[in-house]
Amino acid sequence: MPHVSQPRLLSLSTRIVQAFRIANVAIAVFFLAILCATLPGLELVQGALARKYGGAVDTVTVVLFVRVTLLLGLPICWVVERLLAALRAILGTVAEGDPFVRANAARLRTIGWMLLTIQVADLAFGATRLVAKLLHIDYASWQPSFTGWLGVLIAFVLAQVFERGAAMREDLDGTV
Repeated sequence: MPHVSQPRLLSLSTRIVQAFRIANVAIAVFFLAILCATLPGLELVQGALARKYGGAVDTVTVVLFVRVTLLLGLPICWVVERLLAALRAILGTVAEGDPFVRANAARLRTIGWMLLTIQVADLAFGATRLVAKLLHIDYASWQPSFTGWLGVLIAFVLAQVFERGAAMREDLDGTV
């Protein structure tokens, strides 16, 4: 694998975070658009569901299920934005050459809380999979994410490491 310089890697990371932020906004807009489309076009949506499932599902319940699922997804877009904003701020301190500061420990803690929120929401979406099965409708498959839970732990551990490192650095600065 070719060597990538640190400034190029940092620049690439910053662009990736920005792309994720744009994608996150696009997803939120998509969720809102689908949600809004089910309001005035309820009969149209119900007709499409009746055609797809041959009248084997309660279309009113399915539409309500879709609306609730979309509404549950919207706060996660806010959570992802908070996570990405904290990550962007950390990348900013790396670019400035001073990442081991207490603010980054707090940012890592925020990232940990946002990752934990995403994992709990993921469990809730797993439950929606069960509801979809009971409604006899197609729905995305789901499985719990071991790596997601590991990411939560890593974020909180790194927050503690940064907190300790910043304290040691402040002590050192105070003795010089």
